[in-house]
Amino acid sequence: MAVACRTYRFALSLVLALALGASAEARAAAGPLETLLIAFTQGKREKDIAALSNIEWQGFAYPEDSEKDLGVTYHLRGRLRLNGFGEVDLPIGIGANATHKKGNEGDASIDVIFHSAKGVRAIELQKFYPSGNYQEILQRQLSGGTVTLLADNCKTGGFGDLPDDEHTAFFRIDLPAATTPVFVRAGRNEAGGKNSPGETFFSFSLFTPGSDLTKRACVDRVEPTR
Repeated sequence: MAVACRTYRFALSLVLALALGASAEARAAAGPLETLLIAFTQGKREKDIAALSNIEWQGFAYPEDSEKDLGVTYHLRGRLRLNGFGEVDLPIGIGANATHKKGNEGDASIDVIFHSAKGVRAIELQKFYPSGNYQEILQRQLSGGTVTLLADNCKTGGFGDLPDDEHTAFFRIDLPAATTPVFVRAGRNEAGGKNSPGETFFSFSLFTPGSDLTKRACVDRVEPTR
């Protein structure tokens, strides 16, 4: 009987150890977008952002215009792959030279927007093909944390006049490794065009979207408090 109990306890301990190990491995396996968002919340500077792995950085772009405070807004652009997508036809080129190639629908362009005095101000992400399951897409990119719907069913666009044809919704991402939430505005272009099958886009910010929700006349789901 004692031998059987010891065997049972050993087996149980082994199962728990494997489960905890798998859980730790899952937490450690942060994807490229999650890693970027954590760096965003930590206020990392440009050299640290540009050193993040799993993102194909294409370099910085420095516009010549200056803002009223004599600061300059510039961009770090690149590409990453979102989890949870499969192979599709991706457009190449524009106009008469436009063609297609096989690729992963999760391949997305990324634009990190910097301010010379304030660091990273926002992150813009866009992928080909419209997808309406914003919350699911965002949650699939996280090894831990939660995605909360703040508002949707917006009546107007960003200027508060024309109807919202981008199916805008707002979310809050809470990450275990971050001390502040990330706020997300999601939308999609379902119409597409001659050289595009439509797009899905996400805008990430550390600022609450309260005024934007009001301007767009969105339906609040959760109070977007920090």
